[in-house]
Amino acid sequence: MLDVDELPEKPNVNTFNSVLAGLIGGLAGLAVGHPFDTVKVRLQSRELSSRYKGTFNCFVSTIKQEKFIGLYKGMASPAVGVGAINALVFGSYTYLMQLQAQSQGISYDETAQNAPLHHVFLAGMGSGVISSFVTCPMELAKVQLQNQTTNTTAVKGPLDCLHKMYLTGGLRYCFKGMVPTMLRELSFGPYFLTYEIVTRSLAKPNQELSGPRVVLAGGVAGIAAWCSTYFADVVKTRIQSEPHRYKGFIDCMKCSYYEEGWRIFFKGLTPTILRAFPSNAATFAAYTWTMNLFLSKETITRRTYEEAIL
Repeated sequence: MLDVDELPEKPNVNTFNSVLAGLIGGLAGLAVGHPFDTVKVRLQSRELSSRYKGTFNCFVSTIKQEKFIGLYKGMASPAVGVGAINALVFGSYTYLMQLQAQSQGISYDETAQNAPLHHVFLAGMGSGVISSFVTCPMELAKVQLQNQTTNTTAVKGPLDCLHKMYLTGGLRYCFKGMVPTMLRELSFGPYFLTYEIVTRSLAKPNQELSGPRVVLAGGVAGIAAWCSTYFADVVKTRIQSEPHRYKGFIDCMKCSYYEEGWRIFFKGLTPTILRAFPSNAATFAAYTWTMNLFLSKETITRRTYEEAIL
């Protein structure tokens, strides 16, 4: 019989819990980070970037011309999809970690806190590839909406945007920018790897990570992830901003380089980094809180069961 003192101190690592926790974490990160994302997209856009002198000027100009709500343009699209995407990312990450552990004949539940770092990296990249099939059309609608700078909009919302894209070029057109999107999503490898490295370095033996440490690790992981594949995000934004202009990923890179030089591939990096820390800190904080909530419920259930038997 299992004694109460032997009840697990950490959440059971299973895909279902990770999916729900990822959903909540994604929504928390979106609420914090979307204004920074709007500024980043406008600075990356070939048509709009010349209007702004920099990150701060873009923030101020957007608020003056469109009020604060202008910074949340296009949020409906990621709000619909970001929960699903984060649920997919965290759920598939856990599943891929379990597969790797099983291939070595061990239980992931028993080794989750000290899993091999190369397993973490590979599972992270795999989860990014899987999520890109949902991310691409969602980002296409978001970018189109964010690039509308007047209150009189040609596109009413994300579904209307995707519908018009579909009418223009079919289902394939709704996946414009798929290659750079997939390349960008490979950053989930560095994302989870950095989080694990930081949390392990901050963790004390037999002690849970405190809230501030989780926030710090999540924020640093977000910055590392964005810096690792930022160039792909610039190309993705340009292709999705002007779908008719570029033939594909390579063509967009060549045109952008010849017209604006290598610096263009880092344009918008400042607001991205400014967003990455608080947004991903919020994501991991909410994710960890939710997983711990599951743990507390499991613990109460187990204790009730033990008391009933005794």
